[in-house]
Amino acid sequence: MIQFLSVSKKFKGGIVAIEDISFEIEEGEFVFLVGPSGSGKTSIIKLLIREDVPTEGKVFFNNADITKFSRNQVYQLRRKIGVIFQDFKLIPELTAAENIAFAMEAAGKSEREI
Repeated sequence: MIQFLSVSKKFKGGIVAIEDISFEIEEGEFVFLVGPSGSGKTSIIKLLIREDVPTEGKVFFNNADITKFSRNQVYQLRRKIGVIFQDFKLIPELTAAENIAFAMEAAGKSEREI
């Protein structure tokens, strides 16, 4: 389960990305995050994968408060959450297969699995 409880994210200069949002996503639900440019979609995703931390509020994944995760716990979290970004995060000099192999190697997969 994913749960955001009264989450806000504010940046320097007084920019408010999201303010006091709460929602829950149950296990097995398939969710799309849509909205106009600047509505906070990327900020929500970055909070979910712990690329960023909220200014206020709590983010939970499987009942664990991910805002307090160590670096190692963040790596483990990211292996459990699938996110597809608009910009793909691919290395342009590599083929699609090489990009996938690179990510699998970074995740600690064996040569055989890759």
